[in-house]
This record gives sequence, C-alpha cells and structure tokens, in this order.
Amino acid sequence: MQDERVPVLEVEGVTKRFPGVVANADVNFALHRGEIHCLLGENGAGKSTLMNVVFGLYQPSEGRILVNGEPQRFTSSRDAIAAGIGMVHQHFQLIPVLTVVENVILGVETSRRGQLDLDTARERIIELSQAYGLGVDPDALVGSLSVGAQQRVELIKALYRDADILILDEPTAVLTPGEVDEFFEVVRSLVDDGKSIVFITHKLREVLAVADRITVADLAIFAQLQSLRAEITPRQAELVAARPRLSRYLDRVDDATRERRPLRGPVSSPRVQEMVALLSA
Repeated sequence: MQDERVPVLEVEGVTKRFPGVVANADVNFALHRGEIHCLLGENGAGKSTLMNVVFGLYQPSEGRILVNGEPQRFTSSRDAIAAGIGMVHQHFQLIPVLTVVENVILGVETSRRGQLDLDTARERIIELSQAYGLGVDPDALVGSLSVGAQQRVELIKALYRDADILILDEPTAVLTPGEVDEFFEVVRSLVDDGKSIVFITHKLREVLAVADRITVADLAIFAQLQSLRAEITPRQAELVAARPRLSRYLDRVDDATRERRPLRGPVSSPRVQEMVALLSA
C-alpha cells in the first residue's frame, strides 16, 4: 500500500543548464497524491523547463526525480509515461488530419486479426470522456475541433496511457473565459478520482481558483528580497537565523547578489511571503 505521506512526484536539487544559461538552479518541488499544485511565475522563470525535465524531454544537469519515493532516470518522455506521468503541453501535439481515436492511440497502437484495433480504443475514449465530463467524439477529425476540444483530446491521450500524475503547461492560455471555467471543473473531477496535478500558470486568478498548494518561480519576488536584504537590520538578521529554512533562502539571495545574477528556482510561496514580511518590518 502506498504511503500517503510520500510525494507521488518529487524533484530534489535539480539544476538544468543550457549553454550560457542556467534555467533551473537547485530546485526542490513535491507533489502529493490527490492535490493540485500550482507552479506560478512569470515567463522565463523556468517553470516549463523544470516540468520538461520531469517529463523526460530534458535531462537534468544535476539532481534527481522520484516517483512514489523511487528514484527515476528518464531518458525520454516514453520513460516518464511508463512511470505514470502525462503532460499536456501549451502547444498541442496533435495531427489535424487524423481522428481523435487515431491521435490518441498513436505510438501505443494495438491490433486484432492483423488490423488496428480501433473499436477497443474507441470504447476506452468514450469511457474516459464520460468519466471526466470531457465530451469528446472519438471519430471527429481533430482539425475540425475547437481549441478547447483539442485540449481535452490531449488530456484523454494522457489518461489513455494510465497517467496518475498530470502536468498541465499553461492550460488556459488558449481558452475563452467560459472554457476556463469548464476546464477547472474537469481538473477537479480528475483530482476527485485520485489524480495528482501540476498546474503551470502565470495567472493569479487561476491559482486562487484551483490550487491546493503553490510554488512560486518569480524573479520579481527574488529581486524584492535582494533589495530588502541590502538594508537588513541586526534584529532582522537574528529573526531570520532563528528560522533555518529562511536562513538558507537568504544565503541563496546573498549568493545571487554577490554573483550579480537572478536567483532562479521555484520557492515555496509561504516561506517567500514570510521572508518578505519579516524583512519589510
């Protein structure tokens, strides 16, 4: 039986470097069973890069990824999918001239009597669509569907591959306000069924609407910390020192300031807010 205290997904000390750029630096992140964990931050803060590492599209320069407490080494997205992780990208990975069922089974096709077994796949898609209120016709051409419907096809692709962990990358960026509300209902139904969701966004309204927990990847907050740190009083320094986790964050701020670089990496929102409040007092 799975220990509910063990995160279903954990990122430990992950750094991702590209030539001349550190996209993620020593990032720690945990997702627990049956929760929506929002990864919030402005464009360029490294949110999608981190999740692309988790999904096996990039390899971490340092650090490790654990699923249900077990260390993983993903060399491709196929490995991540096999571990129960699905990702809906901001830019859909669909072929417009194929039907929904043909898109969903692409790469995991099964055959019966020497032919593609579309009937079994069609039944499974209808089952998933009804279970989560997705309203997808398996025989519709993807190119004829609305953007919102295409996004639901992407969700079905992940669920068809038995994903228990879903990464949603800026899922509302292409949706109308009405579609956003419908999408939130779908997300809640997934969580009610025991799925765990990483919800990447830069919109505070969405965070307030759906998040169980929030992790912030926001360079503006770090800039504010750097500014406040420059004027810290001895009493404030004592208060920070009394909180080991905050003290470690302050060390990271100092290192970034000394090296004249932005401090990157998602940081737990309550701790950042506590730090800003303490240094602003």
